[in-house]
Amino acid sequence: MVSNQIEGRILKSNRGSFFFAEDFVNLGTSENIRQILSRLVKEGVLDRVAPGIYLKSKKDPILGIIHPNLDEIAREIAKRDKARITPTGVMALYLLGLTTQIPLKVVYLTDGSPREIKIGNRAIKFKNAAPKNFAIKDNMLQLVVQAFKEVGHKELNAVFLERIKPTVAKIDKNVFDNQLRYTAVWIQKEVYKLYK
Repeated sequence: MVSNQIEGRILKSNRGSFFFAEDFVNLGTSENIRQILSRLVKEGVLDRVAPGIYLKSKKDPILGIIHPNLDEIAREIAKRDKARITPTGVMALYLLGLTTQIPLKVVYLTDGSPREIKIGNRAIKFKNAAPKNFAIKDNMLQLVVQAFKEVGHKELNAVFLERIKPTVAKIDKNVFDNQLRYTAVWIQKEVYKLYK
């Protein structure tokens, strides 16, 4: 029975696992799958993150349900779509610990389909980008580059440079030598100054 197969797969999974309605397409009609997943949400087995996206939430004895952050959700969607993504703007600053503010709409560059996904009162926007935006393979360096872009050349200041310096120091020298050249010259110069 379709219901038992879907439920069995979900119950055997670890807490923190994401499920997409299309994960179960080989088991039944989309309407049937949607009804089963909706029932599991009502029964508290799953949480509905966004249309077609479900989560078997982690639970903490004190904090209760632990909700994933927008970056975790974005990465799960990218994994499903076999797409590359990179956070931009304020999200890059947030992931580097340079701001505590999470924007209501986070923007990711992607080589997959452009779209916007609503998550409660927030949104994840996937913006189509040229392959050159993914030439930097190292996640930390990619975040550093995006943080510099967000601040901008003209607005660059000593406070920002001082705060991002410890992150830059953690990046492997080989990564710099091989990947930094794929970004703007002004960012290369600033990052090298910090690295030295």
